[in-house]
Amino acid sequence: MKEEGCKIEPNIPSLIRDNSLFSEYQPLTNSSNDSVFAYEALMRTTPRINPLIVFQQAQIDGLLYELDIACISNAIKEFPKEYFGHYSLFINILPTTILHNEFKSFIHNLLIHYPMIEGQIVFEINENVVMESIWEQREFLNRLTFIKSLGFHIAFDDLPVSKASFHIIENLSPDFVKLDHTKSKGLSSSKEKQDLISLFLEYTDKKVKLVLEGIETEEDLLTAKRLGVPLLQGFYISMPKRLQMFDRVLEIEV
Repeated sequence: MKEEGCKIEPNIPSLIRDNSLFSEYQPLTNSSNDSVFAYEALMRTTPRINPLIVFQQAQIDGLLYELDIACISNAIKEFPKEYFGHYSLFINILPTTILHNEFKSFIHNLLIHYPMIEGQIVFEINENVVMESIWEQREFLNRLTFIKSLGFHIAFDDLPVSKASFHIIENLSPDFVKLDHTKSKGLSSSKEKQDLISLFLEYTDKKVKLVLEGIETEEDLLTAKRLGVPLLQGFYISMPKRLQMFDRVLEIEV
């Protein structure tokens, strides 16, 4: 499901300058015991505007990098400090941000200001917004290596079921691969979707974990569990929400 938001033309400099950006967080749960494994930060605005429209306007204004790093910084700033060490934090990032000439400096500054994030952040890269050739650019591959060298993790989002996707997984070794709602909607009644997910599971292992997004019914949840998908996310499990500093951190003690 996509959030409609209100039809307001976003003023990108104002959104960044006036602190009109905030984050909601949606949990990723372990299919084995339903415990929270991580949270994904989702950008929101005041007033509420569809995030896709916000990023489209930022692209028109030539401010994609500025908006993206503001969202990344905000996602970390608003994530309760006591959650770090218990849960990973998934944060969306644009490939163009990774390639920006100021990106390395930005990352180093993040670690200086928020040392507790080391080893806790998963940068989620959406394949759909990337030209296929970018995955073969030497500098892009170097930047992914740079990110990992500092203790960050990588997730590839919305990968299509194709030989090219499996080639990416095998050669770039992401820590996570995420499949979107088109693979989970109606999963319980679709043998084709079940076979596709089983195929992806063959290309992932303990080093590359599969995440199935868009779980919206109990039937699809139970089917995903039966198939052995390790991590699950969706409205049926939990709606995105703001997190409070004094929320109980550990839901399940083991």
